[in-house]
Amino acid sequence: MIRIIFGLFTFVVISGEAEFMSAGTLASPPQQHLVEIQAFSFQPKRTIVSPGDTIVWVNRDIVPHTVTANGETWESQTLEEGQSWEVVVQNSGDFSYFCQFHPHMTGVLAAR
Repeated sequence: MIRIIFGLFTFVVISGEAEFMSAGTLASPPQQHLVEIQAFSFQPKRTIVSPGDTIVWVNRDIVPHTVTANGETWESQTLEEGQSWEVVVQNSGDFSYFCQFHPHMTGVLAAR
C-alpha cells in the first residue's frame, strides 16, 4: 500500500486499483442485519439499512411467525422456532412489515 498525503486529502492506492463514488463518499460493502423475533416482537423494531444489504429474521419464539411486507410485496414462509428467512434490500425507502399470525407485531426497514 502506498499512502500519499497532500494537504487535507489522503489518497490510498492498493494494488493499483482505486474506487470512486460521487460526492466524495466511499462505497461500503453490503452488510447483513439480524432481526430477532422474540416475545412476540421484532427486535430491533426499526432497522436502518442500505440498498444491497441482507436482512435475516430468526424466530426465537416457540410459536410460528411470518415476516410479511405491507402490501405483501414479499413474505416469508411460516417460521417455526429456530428457523430464519432473509431478503436483500433493492431500493431506498421505508418498508413496513408485520406477522400474518400476530398483526400487532410490526417492524420497519429504513433503507437509505
